[in-house]
Amino acid sequence: MRAFVTGDIHGRIEATRLGPSTFPQGKRLTKQDYLIIAGDFGLPWSFTAEEMHWLDWLDQRPWTTLFVDGNHENHATLAGLPVESWMGGRVHRVTDSVLHLMRGQVYDLDGTTLFTMGGATSVDRFQRTEGVSWWPEELPSQAEYEEATRNLDAVGWKVDYVVTHCCASSIIPYIYPDGEVWQGPDALTDWLDTIEHRLMYKQWYFGHHHQDLVIEPDHRLIYSDIVRLGELDDIDMSNPLMRR
Repeated sequence: MRAFVTGDIHGRIEATRLGPSTFPQGKRLTKQDYLIIAGDFGLPWSFTAEEMHWLDWLDQRPWTTLFVDGNHENHATLAGLPVESWMGGRVHRVTDSVLHLMRGQVYDLDGTTLFTMGGATSVDRFQRTEGVSWWPEELPSQAEYEEATRNLDAVGWKVDYVVTHCCASSIIPYIYPDGEVWQGPDALTDWLDTIEHRLMYKQWYFGHHHQDLVIEPDHRLIYSDIVRLGELDDIDMSNPLMRR
């Protein structure tokens, strides 16, 4: 099993982003390999012809596409999709090889364990329309937090990797070292902080902030980069902005 991670796509899947020039590794993958989107996948939204074109395009790729949900999703559409058990967790199946990794799940991908928690706060929600372009369900419910806790209890609070859309509150200052915080703490980032200090994991990947940044060896903010799960670029850890 091989898996790669990239960031927010916002429904604008372009062949140039996931095609051979920017993702040459994809040519050698199979349906037993994965490309994971760290939230704001943006599909499906309203099942337009353009959306179906890109979902069909993804289905024709050699790999299987997985995504956690972000804040810029049609949460009503996602909630209406059929739920299946898959690799030890629950998923919404969008197409044969496009799956939504639901909140608070632990998956076993051929011996590699993955914890997922979608959701984030839309700082632009006041410019959006509830039920049309914004949903309160962008943040997890109490039931989803409780399910996450039960699933982590079941694996002894130890996984290989974490994929979320937003990050723990304690990570935010490393993204905005000058203090100009675009996205501040909220109930979800505070909850992720409790996970941060309790969960044993190798690496944590997240999107949402539209940057590509390594924060210490165990956190990766991902946007346009496509990186292999478990691998981080060589960085100079003497840079204080890269340490936690």
